[in-house]
Amino acid sequence: MRVTQPRRPYSVALWIDRWIGTAICALLALAKKGLRARKPLASQDVERVLLLKMWGMGSIVLASPLFEQIRSKYPNARIDFVTLNENVAILDLYPVLGKIFTIDLGRGIPHFLSATIRMILAIRRERYDLILDLEFFTRFSAIFSLFARPRRSHGFSAKGKWRGRLHDVEVPFNAYNHVSLNFLDLFQGDPMDPVDSAIVASASALPAITAPEACWEACERTLREDAAFRPDEPIVVVNPNAGDMALERRWPPEQVAELLKHLCAQRTVNVVVTGSKSEREYVESVVHASGVAHRIVNLAGRISIAELVALFEHASVCVTNDSGPLHIASASGASTVALFGPETPVLYGPLRSRDEQRHAVHYMKLACSPCMFVHDNKVLSCWFAQAKCMTGITPSAVLASIDELLAPAKVGTLRVIDTP
Repeated sequence: MRVTQPRRPYSVALWIDRWIGTAICALLALAKKGLRARKPLASQDVERVLLLKMWGMGSIVLASPLFEQIRSKYPNARIDFVTLNENVAILDLYPVLGKIFTIDLGRGIPHFLSATIRMILAIRRERYDLILDLEFFTRFSAIFSLFARPRRSHGFSAKGKWRGRLHDVEVPFNAYNHVSLNFLDLFQGDPMDPVDSAIVASASALPAITAPEACWEACERTLREDAAFRPDEPIVVVNPNAGDMALERRWPPEQVAELLKHLCAQRTVNVVVTGSKSEREYVESVVHASGVAHRIVNLAGRISIAELVALFEHASVCVTNDSGPLHIASASGASTVALFGPETPVLYGPLRSRDEQRHAVHYMKLACSPCMFVHDNKVLSCWFAQAKCMTGITPSAVLASIDELLAPAKVGTLRVIDTP
C-alpha cells in the first residue's frame, strides 16, 4: 500500500499539533482530572456561546444547522465564532452570528502563538457560558477551549487523541453519520440521546445563504466583460479544485478538460470555472488543455466569496469535487454534481437548502474506499499510484448528470451514482 503525503501549507502546524499538542493535552488532562466537574447549564443561564472551527470552509457551512439549533434552545444568547482569517467571508453571510474572532496562520508559528494568547485573554474577559469545539482531531482547539475558561465546553473525542478529556462533555465522532449530524450531536451532548438523522435529509437541512444584490451585480459585470459569456444562456459552474488540506480529492485535470470540451461543444450553456487566486494557475492549465478556452469564462481569483455565492444562486448546475465550494453551492441553492473518491458522501454529501434543489453524487464505492479520515489529519492512504476512485469517474457519466439536472424537475432529490 502506498501512503501519499498531503501537500498542504499547514504541515508544520499540523505536525506541532500532533506531537507537541498530544503531550500538552495529556498533561492538562491529568491536571484537570482533580478539578470539580462543572454543572450542566440551564437554558436561561446561557447568554454567550462560542464556536471554534479553524479549518475547512465547507465544514463551517455544514455546521450552520447548529447555529439554528443554538438559537432555538438559547434564544437570547449571543453566538460568536473563532476561526482562521480565510473563513471570515463565509461567516459574514450568517446574520445569526455575533463577534468573529480570527487568527492568521499565514504569518508563521510564533505570530500565531502570540496572537492566540492575546485572543484567549480577550475571550476570557467575555465570560462565555458555553464553548463548542467543532474541530474533529486538532488538539489546539481543545487546549484553547480549556484556557478560555467557559462555564462548560463540549468537544469531540476519539481513542488515543487525548483532546476530548479537556472538555466537560465528550462526544464521540461518528464516522457513519453526516458531519452536520455530528455537530448537532455535539451540541446535544449526550451519546445516549442522539439527534434524529432525518434532519439532514430535509429540504431545509442547510440554512440558506444569500449574497447582497450588489454582489450579483459585480459578478454579472465580470461575466459580461468576458467575450465567452452569453447572457441568455444557463450557467454551468465547474470547480476543478479541492482545498489545500486534501488536494487528492481533485478529479484528474485531463478528465475535467474533457468534460469542459464536451460541455462547450454539445450544450447551449455558459461554462464558468472557479477557484481562488492561488488556484488560478491550475485552473488556467485545465482550461487550456480543454482546447475550448474561448468558450469558457474563467473566474478563478477574480470574484469574492460573496460574489461566488451570488454566482451559485444564479447557476443552473455546479460540478465540483468534494470540497468547500460544494457546500457553499448547496447553501446557495444550486443543484450540484458532486465527485467523491478518497472521502465518503456518508460524511460529506451535499445537503439541501431549498425544495427544488437536486444533487447527483458520483462515488464508486471501491473496496478500498474511503481511505481518508478526519482523525488521521486527512492523509491519503491509497493502494494505487493514482486514486482510481477518482480516475474511474468518467466525463460521460458526469455529463449525463448535468443533463439530468438541467432538465426541469418539481421535487428535489439526492442521487448517489456508482460510476462503472
